[in-house]
Amino acid sequence: MTEKSTLQTFAGMVSPLLAIATFWWGIYTYKHTAAAQLEKDRAEAESTAETRRIEATRPFLDKQLILYTAATRLAARIAIQASNPELFEKSKAEFREFYWGEMGLVERGDVDRAMMEFNAALDVGASEESFGFLALQLAHACRKELAASWGTDAWLRERPPKSDKTKS
Repeated sequence: MTEKSTLQTFAGMVSPLLAIATFWWGIYTYKHTAAAQLEKDRAEAESTAETRRIEATRPFLDKQLILYTAATRLAARIAIQASNPELFEKSKAEFREFYWGEMGLVERGDVDRAMMEFNAALDVGASEESFGFLALQLAHACRKELAASWGTDAWLRERPPKSDKTKS
């Protein structure tokens, strides 16, 4: 066999091998790109579904926020007015209206327990200090529940410590 025929044989084999390699590289590239696109589409679908869930529950979330704010405001008012019988009784009646009424629409878990504890304290005529503690406990339970309801930890973030420096 001559050198020219060996070179021709080799050249004849390289061309189909290159075609086969190109074919397999195309399949690999296609699969890799398709998998990446599928993952991207899945992530977008999850994000869209979460956004739709929040939008669908928005009326409930808004009502929950309003009622939780009102309940914590009433609890704080009761704690502050514990020593003024007239104002205390009026605020107590408003709290009971929330307790037996609208709060039942939105409360659960820790908020439900905090509301029950606050109501029980009203029944036994707790001290101003006890009402203050229970009002804070209710507010913290509301904050935690709002964070869970809205699906964000923004409600839970702590503020940075206040600086001891005073401005000149």
